Amino acid sequence: MKIKSITPTNKLSTITVNDEIFGVSANGQLLSQAIRVYLSNKRQGTSKVKTRGEVTGSRRKIWKQKGTGNARHCAKSAPIFVGGGVAHGPTGLENWTLKLSKHMKKKALIVALSLQSENIFITDNLADFDGKTKTAAKLLKDLSISGKKVLLATNGNNELVRRAFGNIQRVNVMEGSLVNVLDVASSDAIIFSKDAVKSLEKRLMKKVKS
Repeated sequence: MKIKSITPTNKLSTITVNDEIFGVSANGQLLSQAIRVYLSNKRQGTSKVKTRGEVTGSRRKIWKQKGTGNARHCAKSAPIFVGGGVAHGPTGLENWTLKLSKHMKKKALIVALSLQSENIFITDNLADFDGKTKTAAKLLKDLSISGKKVLLATNGNNELVRRAFGNIQRVNVMEGSLVNVLDVASSDAIIFSKDAVKSLEKRLMKKVKS
């Protein structure tokens, strides 16, 4: 299938890519499951509240057992009182980790790439970047994606590209080998270098056929 590309003269063109990576049918259930796993694994699980045994305060019985007309209570640290402990709250030991098989991860990424195929651009201009924000802003303007949430995938760690896009909001620069389904699905536009696309196709096809 054809994907939009930008020529060295900053003109839009098309390039042929692998249909088995960028042209598969949608699988909403798999995509939803994969996104849920990635989001869950990003949770820290460090939220914590104090129990009635951990709050600071007097342990004196709040009022005498009988004769007040009130219900029987112990210390004011009970959960029903303001300033008391919290019952059944988070302990800071929660484990939100979920797992997804390698095969399902690859398939979900392929589905996400296929659904985003209309928003993907392939360019060879990244090799000419000089590290200036002006150059990066011009590329986004030429692609009509300025101000959008953009994922930029490079082949390897290109320091000049990172420096050029570092001051532009909503642009996420990463190596193509680290791209996952959440990054792809949550982006408004995706820019791949040609080498990054070739590396990605090779990696995904190897896993899918195994």
